[in-house]
Amino acid sequence: MIESDKQNFRELMIGVGELYNKEITIPLLRIYFNTLKVLSIEDVEIGISKHTANTTSGSFMPKPADIIRQIELCKPSTDDLAEMAWLQIINKIKTKGAYGKLDLDDKQAMAAAKNLGTWQSLCHTDSDKIQWKKKEFIEIYKTFDKTPTEMLPNNLAGIIELKNHRKQTTMKSLKEMDLGLIIKK
Repeated sequence: MIESDKQNFRELMIGVGELYNKEITIPLLRIYFNTLKVLSIEDVEIGISKHTANTTSGSFMPKPADIIRQIELCKPSTDDLAEMAWLQIINKIKTKGAYGKLDLDDKQAMAAAKNLGTWQSLCHTDSDKIQWKKKEFIEIYKTFDKTPTEMLPNNLAGIIELKNHRKQTTMKSLKEMDLGLIIKK
């Protein structure tokens, strides 16, 4: 949450206090805000709503940990994210193949795919071995789950992109050689 969310947070907590017949004092409000400020105001609202609707714990005033727990229950697990990313990769194999490039929004998935080998080798994996690649991918994905995203790759080059890169590199080298000959004359 940001500074401008304080008023909305205060009103939300007063409403929660009214629901549970609990007085919301300034010190209590500070404790809740300081604990939950790493979340968005929308996430806090969702966490409180989920808590109040919970038939087991919803009859008690939520502590910050209860709100966080409810938010975390709404988020997909690392295994779920890895499974979804794998389905995207299989789709890209079918639609783009080795000639296209693999590009995914999920950087952990990109890093995991890169660790499986080249995009071309992944595309040419035998259908009886693809399940082993999936298991390996999911384990690698879990490893990269805690890695800062700026340290992870954006895409894996396909055959066309690799050929274009080699061609550009060769052309650049030839131009540099030509310049060397021209300068020496």
